[in-house]
Amino acid sequence: MYHWGGKDGTAPLAAAIHLGYLPPRVGTEEELRILRRQFLPFVQGLKSAVAVGILHHMGEGKKGEDVFILATGKKTDLLLKTLTNILPLLGEDPLHYHFINCQTYMIQKAQTDLDPCGWYNQIGQMVRQVQKGL
Repeated sequence: MYHWGGKDGTAPLAAAIHLGYLPPRVGTEEELRILRRQFLPFVQGLKSAVAVGILHHMGEGKKGEDVFILATGKKTDLLLKTLTNILPLLGEDPLHYHFINCQTYMIQKAQTDLDPCGWYNQIGQMVRQVQKGL
C-alpha cells in the first residue's frame, strides 16, 4: 500500500509504475512531459478532504499482489495504526502488508538528485525496491 498526504500525485504515480502502466525511469524531460499528460486517477492529488482515509484499489501486480493507495492527510500515524490494528480483527496478518510512505521516501531523496527527471526516477527506484521485497 502506497500512502501519502494526498496533496500531490506521488503515491498514484508509484502505483501506476508498480502496475506497469508507466515506466520506472525516464531519460529526458520530453519523456517526462509525455508521461505527465497521461490520465491517471489521483495524479493531481485529491481535490477534496473527503477522500482522505479511503483505500483505493489500483490493480494487481505481476506477482498477484494487490496494489492500493491511501491518502492519509495530516494524521498518517493514527490512520496507519488503526489499519494495522483492524487487520487481525478481519482475520488478516499485518505482516503480509507493506505500508510504503511515499512522502518520507521522496523527502529523504530530494536533496540527492537535481536532475529535472530525478523526482520521477526516484519514485521508480522506490517501486523497484518494493517489488524486490515482495
